[in-house]
Amino acid sequence: MKIYHKILMLLVVLCAQVNMMMAQEVKPEVVPDVWGTYEGEATTELFNRTSETKTPSGKKKMVIEISKGERLFTVFTLKDVTIGQYNFSSIPFKDCFLLPNNNKWNIDAYNNLDDEVTTKDKKYKVWLSGSIDKEKSFVDKDGNLELSFFLSFKEDSHIQYEFKGKKKSNPTGIDHVNADKKTPVVFDLQGRRVSKVGKGVYIVNGKKVVF
Repeated sequence: MKIYHKILMLLVVLCAQVNMMMAQEVKPEVVPDVWGTYEGEATTELFNRTSETKTPSGKKKMVIEISKGERLFTVFTLKDVTIGQYNFSSIPFKDCFLLPNNNKWNIDAYNNLDDEVTTKDKKYKVWLSGSIDKEKSFVDKDGNLELSFFLSFKEDSHIQYEFKGKKKSNPTGIDHVNADKKTPVVFDLQGRRVSKVGKGVYIVNGKKVVF
């Protein structure tokens, strides 16, 4: 009987510890505030896996789009990217999580990029691989994005990107369209302003309206 009670107590303690660990675990978030298009510049570096040498490749202008994916995933899409002799209109990292970290979100790719991507001219399908470094990648509500990632279409080398950019504002400068909430001025047929409208014909914004 005593052994039974000890086993039961051990199970209770183990369950409590598991629950505490799950409560402390950082959960991914869906953050619509950061969805949008980011423009910036990426420092690039060619890494030769055979010789393990790095060669700076200069800086490139880049556009990255953040959008809602399936389930809790967030999609990071690289726009108009050239790798070697191939140009791609878009390269998506589909299965990414946003992990809260103080006033920003670290970017973690649940699955690495490993997919066949069609070139911009539709002539070729190229197998691309890639990965995001979550320790160096984050986005915040102030419109800042830093993304550290690599892309590769060859087994012996890949290109490392260190992107820094800002969220592009809406072209019209209007984020939300709100209906005019002003109370219309109403007059009766004699031209007198009416504060309370009952049944009848009135003049609203210069037009006859039947209530």
